[in-house]
Amino acid sequence: MRFIHVPELEAAEAADLPSRFGKFYAPSGPVTLAPELSVSAPGLELVELEGELLALAPESVSWAFVDRHEAELLRSLQPARSVSWMRAQWPAGADAFVTTLFRRGLLALDGHLAIDRTIFHDSSNTPDGHLVELLLTEKCNLACGYCLAGANPKMPTMTEDIARGAVDLAFGMEEAPALTFEFSGGEPFLQFRRMRALVDYIRSHPRRHGRPVYFTVQTNCTVLDEERVQWLLDNEVSVGISLDGNPASHNVSRPLVNGRESFSRVLRGLDLLQGAGIQFGVLVVLNRSNVASAQALIDFLVENDIHSLKINPIAYLGTGRASWSDLGLEADEVLAYFQDFGRRVAAQRRLIREANLGSMCEFWVSKRRSDRCLRSHCGAGETFQAISASGDIYPCGRATQSPALAFGNVLEERRSLSAPAREHEVIQQIRRRRPGDLEGCTTCHYRQLCQSGCSVQSFERYGTVRHRTPECSFFKRMYPALLRWLCFDPDALDHLARCNYFGAPAELVAQAGPGGGA
Repeated sequence: MRFIHVPELEAAEAADLPSRFGKFYAPSGPVTLAPELSVSAPGLELVELEGELLALAPESVSWAFVDRHEAELLRSLQPARSVSWMRAQWPAGADAFVTTLFRRGLLALDGHLAIDRTIFHDSSNTPDGHLVELLLTEKCNLACGYCLAGANPKMPTMTEDIARGAVDLAFGMEEAPALTFEFSGGEPFLQFRRMRALVDYIRSHPRRHGRPVYFTVQTNCTVLDEERVQWLLDNEVSVGISLDGNPASHNVSRPLVNGRESFSRVLRGLDLLQGAGIQFGVLVVLNRSNVASAQALIDFLVENDIHSLKINPIAYLGTGRASWSDLGLEADEVLAYFQDFGRRVAAQRRLIREANLGSMCEFWVSKRRSDRCLRSHCGAGETFQAISASGDIYPCGRATQSPALAFGNVLEERRSLSAPAREHEVIQQIRRRRPGDLEGCTTCHYRQLCQSGCSVQSFERYGTVRHRTPECSFFKRMYPALLRWLCFDPDALDHLARCNYFGAPAELVAQAGPGGGA
């Protein structure tokens, strides 16, 4: 058998999940195998992946690759067999086989599993931070053809009353032990004075009561100057940069509103940030202009000393709805790009971490689901709110172009940002949304990995959150392909682990089976 082992992560989650979330999880420790003990494999499925067999318990995402002989042993465990029977089949290795697969959640001893089968049913098993996104302005100096906010020069700008009202309501969320405020748009630096004043207001807010506050900004980087960069540094504001790769790609999808190129301005902003020693991540929207070459993006990242990025495929949201025929991508194209990108990063030993691939790697080895956008119960409206420039409260930044998802306005609400979400039918449907309830998800091997995906994109595409994500076919192929690749390419696994794709040091475990294969 073979599997990826992340002992540091397993130890941390084994200590945290039972105490914090009431989930039983015991991935390590000695196991006493009495001869009469029964061995069974409840919920186990055997999935063939490019000539290899994956033993998988989908509900708990417990897994290991097994050889043909090990697979036959697993099939024979319906009904349950005794430990003594297992030893008779495989005298030299049965105890290690049973112990390992018991700790991995694939085998039950006397009906008991080491991993709660319902571990993902009622929560994401991660303490979500409270994130408040403020669209300071929905105006922008760029004309991106896929803008989630539908930004353009005619869109509104947030008034001081709305901005302060949003902050007041944010501090009204007594359930939030800490708050992160994200400034976005449009281009938030078009409202630099308001952003600067808001940071001061937030820090000295009378209802803060000592709660930690954090700040982040998502910018197109075109209007940064020395003063603004110094302010970011002085105020410890985390920075995300939106760009789409090299000049040839970026200028097609992210031109200035007058149609001219914007890349040179972005590069000047990057130089200022790097010169000040400010770390930043890059958000790349994968679309028709840059999907042709993963290598071109890798070369750009290396040349500009960028190590952290997130590649988000273009979404059918905002202005992307109108430009879909020109910029939209099919699932096959997105799949091919991500696979090519990952393989090139590993083969060329590039110190680059792509956040979506990182989340998918972590989800295979972790019992937490920390990426909001890759799970059903994402905290939309409860631990995440986005405030439009006009003051409307939305469940997240991706929802701000879907009026039916607005659940209040800061000028009318008097309680907190999260209070009206508890009274909004669709937001409550998002809260209850689970893959076990959705057509097409209930029988999917990988249902607890993507957990039906983004509710907002489902709503936008299908008119209901009670539908699996539009990216379903991508996830159903990407998750197994990623696991199959890394479990049989030790060099690739070693490099991605070095780049922190698993959240902690990871290693490949390969044990010989009864037929001599690992």
